[in-house]
Amino acid sequence: MPRSAELRLHWRFDEVTDPVTEVADASGEGRTGTAIASSGGRVEAVRPGHDGVGGAVRFPAVCIEVDGRCPRAAIQGPADPALDPGTAPFTFGVRVRVERAELTPAHGSNLMQKGSSLTSQWKLQIDDARGGRPSCVVRAAGGAPFTLVRARAGVADGRWHEVVCRRTAGELQILVDGEVVGAAAVAPGLVVAPAGMPVVAGAANAAIRNDQFHGELDEVFFAVG
Repeated sequence: MPRSAELRLHWRFDEVTDPVTEVADASGEGRTGTAIASSGGRVEAVRPGHDGVGGAVRFPAVCIEVDGRCPRAAIQGPADPALDPGTAPFTFGVRVRVERAELTPAHGSNLMQKGSSLTSQWKLQIDDARGGRPSCVVRAAGGAPFTLVRARAGVADGRWHEVVCRRTAGELQILVDGEVVGAAAVAPGLVVAPAGMPVVAGAANAAIRNDQFHGELDEVFFAVG
């Protein structure tokens, strides 16, 4: 994250207990996260986290969908306009740990997002079940135009990785463990403002076909500048 950036959301998960119900916002802005779930799903506390001393969270295991009964869960934050960056540079990301077997073609493995494919949106996902390569997406209002950039290598190796999306004045970059591993041009005037949409981690929501992520997350953050 650039030193000049303004941190507007930071879920560190160090204080979570099992089962997870709320997640404090370490940015100081009060953007608390709330666990949402359906079909018996839940967000589990994990210790230690990526740093070996704190905490993290785990999402439901892979499940073959039958009559919409697979457990689903996510962490949902506020629909706050402070998380709608417009044309400003912004950065968001997570620490992630996932195995290849936890990625399936039927599940998009959304890590963090605000907005949907039908609205303006920013999103980080692992929708590449074969290679485990994460990708970043930014969309204008109405779902188009949009830009997607995918990392050159996968992260589904059972180890912790930092995955970050960064929108600059003219580019969308994806970084893995501090290294830029993909980039695509973005029009400087592209407005990314998913107004009225909540920020969500671990899935798109808790409904059927929610692009459920099945691994562990830590250090979810969003910053502008």
